[in-house]
Amino acid sequence: MAAACAAALTGLACGRQVPAPASTPPLTPVTATGVMKAVQDARGDVVLVNVWATWCDPCRREFPALLAVERELAGRRFTLILVSADFADQRAKVVQFLAQQRVGFPSYLKDEDDMPFINTLDPRWSGALPATFLYDRTGRLRDFWEGEASYEKLAGKVKALLGDAPERGVEGGSS
Repeated sequence: MAAACAAALTGLACGRQVPAPASTPPLTPVTATGVMKAVQDARGDVVLVNVWATWCDPCRREFPALLAVERELAGRRFTLILVSADFADQRAKVVQFLAQQRVGFPSYLKDEDDMPFINTLDPRWSGALPATFLYDRTGRLRDFWEGEASYEKLAGKVKALLGDAPERGVEGGSS
């Protein structure tokens, strides 16, 4: 699986070139309440929220694994929500990093003081980055961890919650 992460770094996935997004997706300022609304808006999907920063080496190392999971599970009931903890004056750096990583979906930039943001997402969170929050299809927080996670850990935890979830647009699956 390390090969999958290496492939994601070079823009290759499953033996094919991953196309660059036509344009850089939006980077929207968000509070923790906004993150929770995004989780609720994705109800029916397993949702992985990852809080990261461009200055955080473990975050940067973990990023290809996150995107590899997102690409592998495209079309399944899975949503990845990326929230940069960079300061607002670093917005251009965040956009540049997302473009380099070929992120093809909207992402967020934390727009709230640290403690309210941390305590709203999970009071157990020390504020360490990266921080990852895994929600089931009902929007319930099922797992949380701090620190860099491998592709195997990320994919395993998401797939365990997906179970036999139908692909998007397919009727009659379990919910």
